[in-house]
Amino acid sequence: MLRLTVNRLLMRQSFQNCNAVSFSSTDKTGSTSVGESLIAGILKQKFPAAKYIEVQDISGGCGAMYEIFVETIDFKGLNTIKQHRLVTEALKKEIQDMHGVRIHTKLPIDEN
Repeated sequence: MLRLTVNRLLMRQSFQNCNAVSFSSTDKTGSTSVGESLIAGILKQKFPAAKYIEVQDISGGCGAMYEIFVETIDFKGLNTIKQHRLVTEALKKEIQDMHGVRIHTKLPIDEN
């Protein structure tokens, strides 16, 4: 569990350095909501080579707003807009029921 927490903190720091984004905290218990699990499962199917996928319900648990982090080699050669488009295409059906979504994408460091 500690390793997972450290990896998440490192990933967030990495995203923060690259994209200057802010992060919201979510459920402090570490449990995953049904919506988070569903979205993460879809992304894992779409990006099987992903080194990192995290989905956070940032709407207080009601499933209206999500923050998504994806790090995969599948983004090689694509600009940020095209990377985000791949994520939104994978979640097209789910996004229809959301108020909003924040997407953070990244190419693995060893693949840059």
